Formats: sequence, C-alpha cells, structure tokens
Amino acid sequence: MILVVDIGNTQVKWATTSGDIWVTQGQCPLSAMDKLSLYWSDLTAPNSIVISNVAGEEAGSAVDKAIRLWNIEPYWVEAKPEQCGVINSYAQSNQLGPDRWAAVIGAKTLQMGNLVTVCSGTATTIHGVTEGGVFIGGLIIPGYDLIHQSLGSNAAHLSDAEGQFSNFPVTTRDAITSGAIRATCKTIESFCDDMEASGYDDVKIILAGGAAAKIRDGFLRPVIQQDDVILLGLREIAKSLKKKM
Repeated sequence: MILVVDIGNTQVKWATTSGDIWVTQGQCPLSAMDKLSLYWSDLTAPNSIVISNVAGEEAGSAVDKAIRLWNIEPYWVEAKPEQCGVINSYAQSNQLGPDRWAAVIGAKTLQMGNLVTVCSGTATTIHGVTEGGVFIGGLIIPGYDLIHQSLGSNAAHLSDAEGQFSNFPVTTRDAITSGAIRATCKTIESFCDDMEASGYDDVKIILAGGAAAKIRDGFLRPVIQQDDVILLGLREIAKSLKKKM
C-alpha cells in the first residue's frame, strides 16, 4: 500500500493506492493538521509514503509527526532534471515546486499527447508538457480567488461576493467574477496557442485544483478536469522508487 500526500497552501490531500487503483482519498484544511493522525487512524499501514510540500516547515513537521506510528521514512519530492520519463527544462531543476513537478509527471501518465496542465489553487500554475515527456516551462499567475478578492476587498464600492459568469456582465459583482475567470482562462489559452505555434500540435488542457469548477466555463478550448493529477504524479514517483529498491 502506498500513501501519497499533497500539502498545499490551504489543504492537505492524500490517497492510498494499491497498484493503479485508489483505495482511499481524503483531505483536511491546513488549519486542522494537528488532527491529521485522527484523519489517518483508519488507514491501512502503508509500505511507502511520498509527500509533496509547498506549505513550509511547520506543515511538513505536522505530517512527519502523523506518520511516526508507521515507522516509515517518507520520500519528500524535489524536482529533478529527469524522473519517471519526464525531462525538466527548468534552468535549475530543483527550483520547480514539488507540487508542480508531481503535476507534470501526473499529466504525462495520462498519455493524451501535448498538454497544458493547470492547477488552479491559491496560485494558478500552468505547465507545458509535450507528448514526448518534456516539461518545456510554464507560468504562475494569481489564483482565481486571489484575483477576485483583491478587487472586492481593495476597491471602494466593489464586492468580493461571487457573481455569475457572463460574456457581457451588467452588474459589478458579475463583472468582477467574469473578469477574474476570463483573465485566468485567456492566459491559459494564450499559453496553449504559443505551444501550438511552436510546433506542438493539438494541445489539450488538463485542469485541477480547488478553483477548477469556478473557471471551467470560461474556456473556449475543450477542458479535461483531472482533480487527482498531482496525486497521480506522486503515485508514479512512488512506483519508480519501488523499482529501484
């Protein structure tokens, strides 16, 4: 049994897997990490644990404390020049965030050709992955919620309450919501256009993250929602480590 853990900026997500089948999946807010051992009390003891952490040392320590009962040394993901059949084009490979690296590897496992993998959370991260398994680079922009809240909270007479998406909004609330969605989606689709202009044909968008449902309707291109793309990458890393043992 493998336990994979994605420690994000607001949530901790995990899954256990036997082979290529998810056995359990769960999540908890970062604020409840001191109760993580209770969340995991019913889990079957894993044979290996793979963790991605972008939330800092304190969050990592909380997870480390929760897994002590299994007496297993976890593998903390760090981006590498090459892993699991994926080549990392970052100038300094280890400066790519572990969650982004896992997302790129997870996208490659889908075997859907040239991809732009999007993780829409606190930040929206955008990754170009070729059919041959090369991560060619990507973008980081403010997340949908951050864009929305920055307008509603910092501008007089504006509201940070959610509106409805519309091509032609006629209320301020809808204008903010629609603007945040379109700004996000147009940036992603522009990145797709750049990939295709560079010779990567038929680019598909893989969408994940907590804000995925909010921005999905703003795309003109078809979108494949794959909420477990980071967990898929962590699982693939775990399988590759097992082969080396």
